[in-house]
Amino acid sequence: MTKGIILRDLFITLTIIFYFVFTIRYFLTFKHNKIFAGKIKTFHLVMIWFIPFIWILILKSLIKSAPGSHKAKNKNPSKPFSDNNDDANRASNMGF
Repeated sequence: MTKGIILRDLFITLTIIFYFVFTIRYFLTFKHNKIFAGKIKTFHLVMIWFIPFIWILILKSLIKSAPGSHKAKNKNPSKPFSDNNDDANRASNMGF
């Protein structure tokens, strides 16, 4: 056997092992997911095996919650609606 065949077989073997480990790990995680149910969950479980890497990234982005304001970076500190106290005084003296 030549060195090229050995490297090719090693690459294919490592790719297959990575495929199974990655897919089985996410498959087991998604199987216990409560967001999807019924036929949709079955569809996603099948697609995890057919298109593992792409479908898993799609599902992760669908399941991930949107960050709240406490997680946002570089947010501006809250400012009052009016920096001028005269506006507040005029509004309170309008007679309502």
